[in-house]
Amino acid sequence: MNRSPGPPITHAFVYAAGLGTRLRPYTLHTPKPMLEVFGRPLVEYVLCALKELGVEHVTVNAAWLAEAFDGLPERGRALGLDVAMSRQPEPYEHGGDLAFATAFLARLGDDDRFLALNGDTLFRIDPSVLNAAAARVTEDAPFLFLVHDTEANPLHVRTRASAEAGGRLVGIGAHRYTDEEPDAHGDDFGIKVVHASIRRYLPEPGTTMSLHGANGLLARLYADGKAALVHPVGAYERAEIGTVADYEGRAANAALRALTARLCAGA
Repeated sequence: MNRSPGPPITHAFVYAAGLGTRLRPYTLHTPKPMLEVFGRPLVEYVLCALKELGVEHVTVNAAWLAEAFDGLPERGRALGLDVAMSRQPEPYEHGGDLAFATAFLARLGDDDRFLALNGDTLFRIDPSVLNAAAARVTEDAPFLFLVHDTEANPLHVRTRASAEAGGRLVGIGAHRYTDEEPDAHGDDFGIKVVHASIRRYLPEPGTTMSLHGANGLLARLYADGKAALVHPVGAYERAEIGTVADYEGRAANAALRALTARLCAGA
């Protein structure tokens, strides 16, 4: 049976409320997504990537040094995006951050899918891969990880016809969501495709809720008979500044320089 592709993905939620402790002392006065790399804050490159994927409306959440993001909506408009901020008093982790963004959630149609991603991971992916992944996301499987292969590979997967076709998430690390035996593994690329029906599984605004673990958002989905999926990201470019050494060595990072130039070319 062919799945309906559903409406195009035009909304994205960008997580930017963290403390950025691994980048201290730089993040003591500037939130990590607002650290500049080659003349732009990291999160602006994320906005450029979303624009390339056809996203139109972006909500960025902020808590730590939230005033640093005050100019981001204007920067988004210059890129042709509608960018709104969701300011919260403290980080609430993935499920709680999303629950706090009530205005963002209210704008979603009942069958909309949206992207959820970090505000400090730079990437380019093939839009056709994203469309194929989004076509798999439904009320019965409202959450999907784009995955790639790394040394860690903490996501345990039960595949469909092949690993290249993606599959169903059965566990992360030591935690299992189903009794199925995994036959493949992968790592979170940093982009999730989420169905609007996720709203019914979120906590009350202002409540902390992690993504995974016994009391996390994924556990709520599986307890209600739903599932989370995985889908291979395919060919990609990706860069993440995860340490002080990464940040201080950015000028000499040719791959990072090339990716940032392509992401916001002409912007």
